[in-house]
Amino acid sequence: MRLKHITLSVLFFSCSLAFSQSDNTNSLITNSNKNIDYPFTTKELSFIENAFDDETLKRINKIKALEKYVKDILRNRVQILNKKYQANENLPKLSSVSSLTKIKNFNKNNFNPLLYNFDFDSQRSQIYRVDGTDLLINIIPKKSNDE
Repeated sequence: MRLKHITLSVLFFSCSLAFSQSDNTNSLITNSNKNIDYPFTTKELSFIENAFDDETLKRINKIKALEKYVKDILRNRVQILNKKYQANENLPKLSSVSSLTKIKNFNKNNFNPLLYNFDFDSQRSQIYRVDGTDLLINIIPKKSNDE
């Protein structure tokens, strides 16, 4: 679990460096909805507190680009979809993604994507079947300003 925190901290730190290196538009900055300008909700703060250590929380609060990155993930880049399971489908299971905790009963209203090791920097969509359900998790690819 400590390794996960270190990995996420390094990821967020590297993102914050990339955002702070230049005032010019670059491909690491995402085109996002205006909803990332609003403060974190209570639910989002709970998700963040469950996923990160105190040092990472301080970094998220201190670095605006990092705060917007997390808001974009929570608000715009994760979808939970209903699609009937088909025996011939070839989708990876959510249980195949490493996570900070074991989820016994999936609750789509309280799904915290920050607890999973999803590749949020991927430029390709990622779709996972929630084990034993008709639910899919869709990780929407990051869009750059170049698009």
